[in-house]
Amino acid sequence: MLAYTVEKLNKLGGAERMLISVFRTVLFYLVSVPFTMTWALIFGFIAFLIPYPARYHVVIGGWAQVMHFLTVYVLGIRVRVHGRENIPEEPCVIISNHQSAWETYYMQHLFKPQTQVAKASLLKIPLFGWTFGLMKPIAIDRSNRRQAMSQIVDQGKARMADGCSVLIFPEGTRTRPGEPLPFRKGGAVLAKAAGAPMVPVSHNSGEYWPSKSYIKRAGVIDIYIHKPIPTDQGDPEALMREAQAVVYAQMERMQKKPRTAADDLETGVTA
Repeated sequence: MLAYTVEKLNKLGGAERMLISVFRTVLFYLVSVPFTMTWALIFGFIAFLIPYPARYHVVIGGWAQVMHFLTVYVLGIRVRVHGRENIPEEPCVIISNHQSAWETYYMQHLFKPQTQVAKASLLKIPLFGWTFGLMKPIAIDRSNRRQAMSQIVDQGKARMADGCSVLIFPEGTRTRPGEPLPFRKGGAVLAKAAGAPMVPVSHNSGEYWPSKSYIKRAGVIDIYIHKPIPTDQGDPEALMREAQAVVYAQMERMQKKPRTAADDLETGVTA
């Protein structure tokens, strides 16, 4: 749609590339925001008629597919997935670093069905929040940490009993590449309580979808799905330290790896 060959992009200066990025970003939001609101409006009235988990695949799965399409063909952001074979068949707790909004919808492609820990306030957003609530998110009140932990465990176990994996960002907020935050133990507490494995995930989405900027850059995001960590042995703190070490190590390797023209522009494997 808005594709440029590597040769053409290599001939452009920094100002021209920035102009293209701005144009693509504006177009992305002009399409994705009305689409999301329309999608939420439609399914806000009919989603309850669809039994779960089929509701997840229709509503969230369909929305995520369109968002990924726009990310690839409008923003020029593509994806390389490493370690698909590490995705377990049974429900698991996904422990991922958090750098952008991208991973909140792209990981819907990898772990199905899936629910996420989210702020309870999101459910109050007109249209979007109402529809989001029908997807059975784990809605927590972050102002009360003890209560939030109880909500994560109780609701998380219920969702996993229904066959859903749970995505948790243990840093608690989005971070910049190279500036990770310590992992909180909530995901490990849930995994042990549910008798489920934890699956660490590393990615570098912030390189192309910066958390502190609206402007997106074309390029290739690498996402690594690591081997599951059994939770039958060890306490939650030790298990989360293990997951953090795995995620941090891969993030550091990605930081040190030289980015080629293919990485920083628009080639690479699209997943």
